[in-house]
Amino acid sequence: MTTSERIKARARELGFAAVGIARLPLDASHSLRFESWLASGFHAGMEWLASERSRERRADPARVLPGARAMVCVALCHEPASDAARDRRLGRVARYAVGEDYHRVMRDSLGALDRFARDELPGARSLWYTDTGAILERGAAARAGLGWIGKPSGLIAPRLGSYFLLGEILLDRGLEPDPAFEREHCGTCMRCLEACPTGAIVAPYRVDARRCISYLTIEHRGAIPRERRRASGDWIFGCDVCQEVCPWNRFAPPARSARLHARTLEDWTLERFLELDEESFRALFATSPIRRARRGGFLRNVCVALGNRGDAGAVPALCRALAADPDPLVRGHAAWALGEIARRHGEAAPEIARALARALEDADASVREEARLARAGEGGG
Repeated sequence: MTTSERIKARARELGFAAVGIARLPLDASHSLRFESWLASGFHAGMEWLASERSRERRADPARVLPGARAMVCVALCHEPASDAARDRRLGRVARYAVGEDYHRVMRDSLGALDRFARDELPGARSLWYTDTGAILERGAAARAGLGWIGKPSGLIAPRLGSYFLLGEILLDRGLEPDPAFEREHCGTCMRCLEACPTGAIVAPYRVDARRCISYLTIEHRGAIPRERRRASGDWIFGCDVCQEVCPWNRFAPPARSARLHARTLEDWTLERFLELDEESFRALFATSPIRRARRGGFLRNVCVALGNRGDAGAVPALCRALAADPDPLVRGHAAWALGEIARRHGEAAPEIARALARALEDADASVREEARLARAGEGGG
């Protein structure tokens, strides 16, 4: 076996479902596409992506690792199946985030592969990443032969679908590259564009993060735009709709790592999440990707999900959050959710009306405005 073959064999032993090697530098087409995406403002509030340093490093991996000549790209499958009963109890969470934080899982497996590669290449320098460095990882994975970039802008692999996570190792030594995946296989299919609840896939291969439920529930800081709340449904962290409708995901295999299987979170419900203070939030999600949303952002999402479900049983929990949560972001979204429930359940209207009336005296102007609009029945789009 060649060095490249031994590295790839070790990657499979470590649990990666696919592995390929790309020669550096990469084709400029992916960098140009990324620049066009930035120029359209589709990165929303993720300003770190648009910094000059970030753009230079993404365009040229040698700026990340001087002398970089090869990139080992791996795919780690997470669970493709959903659990309807769990989703009903807890709200919907993107499949990749229902278990342990994939950064932690990748750290162990990719770190081991990195050490193996350096043993195979004495004196080599390397850096490994998993969604943590300035690397155009989907373009690199396509160049390494793992799959093609599909119409929802994620990587799709012919035998894996798209329910997987990517990782990379940069090396300053040359390795035998794999043939690039030159042809995309989405064909005339438009299911992802048609199914996206917020119309975030504005054209094939073009996603506007300002509309994307994943961005709004994870990266976005502050209030979710009113015109996007109803379309967000009961997603409380991320979104999988474009993947759920993709025909290629009928091939998606189960996760090999038990650490990526869903946590049961027994005794927890959407309503009970509203009881989390800062300390208990950090404890509950200490090893979960959900902590990225922060307490305020996560409970904001919970309020929106409860409002969209419209169950009158959530009124007491939302009233408590509106009256006493320390974060005005949570209080404001609780007001919105109560207004949505009042539209559907007249019998709950008096209790909701009293809570909203009290909120008109809130110390925060944004909460007062949310309460005023909720009372007026103006829920937004």
